[in-house]
Amino acid sequence: MAIVKMKRLRLLALRPDREELLRRLQHLGCVEIREPAIDLSDPEWAGLGKPDSAGLEKAKEQSLLLGSALEVLRRYAPAKDGLFTPLPTVTEAELFSDRAYAAGLDAARQVMEAEQALAAKTAEKAKLQTQRASLEPWTPLDVPLEAEGTATVPIHFCSAPLKTDFAAMEAAVGQATELAQLIRAGSDRELQYFLLICHHSALGECNEAMRPFGASRVSLRGWTGTAAENAAKLGNRIAALEREAEQCKADIAALGGKRGELRRCVDRAAQEISREQNKARLIDTDAAFLLDGWLPADKEGEVGKLLSDFGCAWEIAEPTKEEYPEVPIKLKNNAFTEPFNVITEMYAMPAYDTVDPNPLMAPFFIFFFGFMMNDIGYGLLMVLGTAFFLMKAKPKGSTKNMMTMFFMCGITSIFWGCLTGGLFGDFLPKLFELTGASASMPGYHDETGAFVWFWKPLFTPINDIILVMVGSMIMGVIQVFTGMAVSMEEKFRHGNALDAVTQEIAWWCILIGAALAICGSAVAGMPAALGTAGIAVLVLGLVLLLAGNIVRAKGLGGIVGFGGDLYNGISGYFSDILSYLRLMALMMAGSIIASVFNTLGAVFGLVPFIIVAIVGNALCLVLNLLGCYVHTMRLQCLEFFGRFYQDGGKPFRPLAVETQYVDILKEEH
Repeated sequence: MAIVKMKRLRLLALRPDREELLRRLQHLGCVEIREPAIDLSDPEWAGLGKPDSAGLEKAKEQSLLLGSALEVLRRYAPAKDGLFTPLPTVTEAELFSDRAYAAGLDAARQVMEAEQALAAKTAEKAKLQTQRASLEPWTPLDVPLEAEGTATVPIHFCSAPLKTDFAAMEAAVGQATELAQLIRAGSDRELQYFLLICHHSALGECNEAMRPFGASRVSLRGWTGTAAENAAKLGNRIAALEREAEQCKADIAALGGKRGELRRCVDRAAQEISREQNKARLIDTDAAFLLDGWLPADKEGEVGKLLSDFGCAWEIAEPTKEEYPEVPIKLKNNAFTEPFNVITEMYAMPAYDTVDPNPLMAPFFIFFFGFMMNDIGYGLLMVLGTAFFLMKAKPKGSTKNMMTMFFMCGITSIFWGCLTGGLFGDFLPKLFELTGASASMPGYHDETGAFVWFWKPLFTPINDIILVMVGSMIMGVIQVFTGMAVSMEEKFRHGNALDAVTQEIAWWCILIGAALAICGSAVAGMPAALGTAGIAVLVLGLVLLLAGNIVRAKGLGGIVGFGGDLYNGISGYFSDILSYLRLMALMMAGSIIASVFNTLGAVFGLVPFIIVAIVGNALCLVLNLLGCYVHTMRLQCLEFFGRFYQDGGKPFRPLAVETQYVDILKEEH
């Protein structure tokens, strides 16, 4: 349970061995390749260069092809993967099989060709539908669309706004000339269409007469035959395109069986991209290449053996203090603390050569979460739900860690629920009362006549508010003091004994001394000597705090700093400890909300009670999960981590086989 010690790796190897060496390093999965601190623009390094990016571009293109094919299959041949379906398992040899990869790429091309054919037919169908829609208003007329009339009596295809009074426009044309006729066709949502047959000598009068009505000419060039004949032809072609499109969809659906193969190839392409990206960090010459990176100290033997097989020249060395900011961070935890890596990674990785917060945070996180949830029913649902998901889906990475963390929190929720008597709030007492079972169970009544179930709660959040409040603050003091202890240990380890004594130890004396002094003087039954001892400890703490300020200020000017430190410290510790009252608030809120739903349902009888209780407690569980998680996170990240945590670390990202759709069975080369 610590930050893994890292070592720096520098190696020089022959360029023909580059690809195979990178593959072997990827198999080991324990070397992070970094950019060497070399300025290639410097004339001194004129013979050096970077590997070409052709391989990376090719891998990205293949990954895009495979991903696009999977997306097409998702639309036209949806997978029937269940939520709890575990990932298939393959060996590295199967994942990196060139034959399987080529077959997967061919399958992806088939899917994309079918999708492109479908897209082409869909686009053509849309175009033809638009054309048919434009012809629909003219279908009532048995006039060829290419008709132009004669030299003396031309025919004009016209339109006018739909709101135009056609009869009035027809009358206006009739008044203007007797040598013209309007023949109405049809209309659409915006326009109405008609033919204008007019002697060429009266065309000007017709146009003047129709202008107030918004009439205009319509061009129908390119069509031959009547509108009805052309609409029928278009309809036949559209129907044929629809059949062809359905066949394309069927062709795509038939390729749905290739989904597993495509997914495996997506993972293979991801490995190619990762390796090519790491290769881009190397420095090349015509005959050799230079690699600069990091590896865990406990992997030195494995890496050294591999490099010996390639006849490389290499150096593995401890990082210097100046290199600490560059050292990648890897956390080494056991099964209990590893799930809490997800919390640390969301916050920030610790700096190298500091403390791993997970072993310290895990007990507090689990304990606080369960304290706020405090319900046997909710805890059982968390335990059973997460256990089922872990066993059936077999997740990995952050999903596995998150589910395992909630499993542990469910156990502490059951523990606290047993102490407070909460099972879906007060569901059982209400149920017993509605069914009359409580009357036949006199042992379920305490000395006050209150109804309880199975065992008497040690305390209840609603009836023992002061106890819950004091308990929340005591838990806060414990965590704050733990953070101070870790900070003190780190300062001693790094040679900052003065700060440890005049800050953490001084404030321990101040806080503990003040508490003892108050108890000795204000709490009945406490011996007076306790208050005297508290004052002595308090004074010792103040002296240490003052001395530290004077030493750091190298003079009496530290007295001014002492006043500021004292004020900031008192207000800071007081506000931090008060923050833990959120433990009480969440505990009470969950219990009260559940009880409100149960009481509301009980008003209407047994059946409504069960329905309302189920719905209400489901909602309460969701709210509690969110609230308990957020507030527990806040207490860890602010009140606890703020005491000792030094962030700024960069996560360890080795060249490794990392997959999304399959699990890998590691093989020894």
